[in-house]
Amino acid sequence: MRHVHILLGAPGSGKGTQAKRLVQKRSLLHLSTGDILREAVSKETEIGLRAKADMASGKLVDDDTVNGLVFARLQDETENVLFDGYPRTLQQAESLETFLSSQGIGLGYVVDIEVPEPVLEARVVDRMVCSNNKCGAIFHMVTHRPHQDGVCDICLSPLKHRADDCPEAFRSRMAEFYSTFKPLKAHYQGTPFYRSVDGNRSPDEIHASILDLFQEQA
Repeated sequence: MRHVHILLGAPGSGKGTQAKRLVQKRSLLHLSTGDILREAVSKETEIGLRAKADMASGKLVDDDTVNGLVFARLQDETENVLFDGYPRTLQQAESLETFLSSQGIGLGYVVDIEVPEPVLEARVVDRMVCSNNKCGAIFHMVTHRPHQDGVCDICLSPLKHRADDCPEAFRSRMAEFYSTFKPLKAHYQGTPFYRSVDGNRSPDEIHASILDLFQEQA
């Protein structure tokens, strides 16, 4: 049976970093809703055009549109999947479970990377990201500086500081995040799939803990 695994966590928790490392060690396909949305928009599918209109007007893409894109992609895949940051709402989670059941796909681990909010803020405010979307490497001006200031170590593209990676914007994002995340977390905590991981450690230590979970399942 195929399985879908999920990484949960707040902005700055390291979901993307851990997802990239995990798929290198396990036979998993990494899917993010951001990538799926951009692909649908570029192909100008019906759902993609609807999502494009929402994004152009500054709205969040609604749950039904996101779910439709995700489910269409899952139907096209034959591998085990790792989602990074999806589902984001309780409605998305419930719809995903209904879809998985209808397709004979199992829900694997739901791994929640837990990090105290002050640590998250420090991570985000000093974060720099590669401007090359195909690379997307993340650096930190305190804990993980690039070899050359302002230049990605991997692809040599310029690094950028996201406009919303400032203290005020971060706190606003966190308030919005918690409004949807708390019911989502409560839902998964009531299932046998949920596992929490201490994210206030080095990336290597977090990665080792997540790998241990997958060894349990094996």
